[in-house]
Amino acid sequence: MTRSATESVATEVRVLAKAHKVTADGDNLSCMAVTITRLAGDVVELDGVEQLFVNLKRKGVLSKTEIMALQGRYLQEKRRCKKQLSA
Repeated sequence: MTRSATESVATEVRVLAKAHKVTADGDNLSCMAVTITRLAGDVVELDGVEQLFVNLKRKGVLSKTEIMALQGRYLQEKRRCKKQLSA
């Protein structure tokens, strides 16, 4: 996967999802996972990009290794953005 220096991970994932006709909509399995997680006392809420990660993996567009690398970069970008906003 290639990306320009100005392209964010979120943009990259959205473009990839659009090309493969993948949406950020949760399905029944995602709903069940959220419910089980809440019953266990945890709260995990995925944003749209994170849900795209899940759906791209399910569709077989990206491998687990690719998802992990993208998600790591995505979380770093989110942290950098929060730091810039609070500074």
